[in-house]
Amino acid sequence: MPAKYSAVLLGAAALSLPTAFAQNDANHSEPARCLSMASVRSTRIVDDGTVLFYHGRGRVYVNRLERQCVGLARENKFTYRVQTGARHSRLCATDTITVIERTGRGLNCDLGMFEPISREQADILLGGHAVTSVPVEVPPEVPPEQRAPEARAFEEAPAPTVAPP
Repeated sequence: MPAKYSAVLLGAAALSLPTAFAQNDANHSEPARCLSMASVRSTRIVDDGTVLFYHGRGRVYVNRLERQCVGLARENKFTYRVQTGARHSRLCATDTITVIERTGRGLNCDLGMFEPISREQADILLGGHAVTSVPVEVPPEVPPEQRAPEARAFEEAPAPTVAPP
């Protein structure tokens, strides 16, 4: 059974700098289909279509999702399931991430290839505004009938309405 992890992230709108990735960085290799999650130290959301994975030994991989993942940057958190194999757990381009919204689970979004970039290129994408996060295990979902009464009351409360001026 795959392990379940969540990354809680604080993202920022990224600058569109395609030329930042035009340089051939000799310290990095070709795009990877999968990453070993044992080596991933943290992740950062750049925008609704881009997530950075900070790997051991100073390597950074950018994952450009197959499509825009509406709400990813706004909610700043997602979950993913990793593939478990004979050697280690890994996250692959064939996997998905799921946005965690305040109201529960959001969209499932397909990952792309993991492209190696330099830390300088990652910093350019982020503009110095994102917060690093680390994977944590997600607690099991608690059925509504087992939640504390005050939590149920909060969830069942109607949304406030504002009268027009």
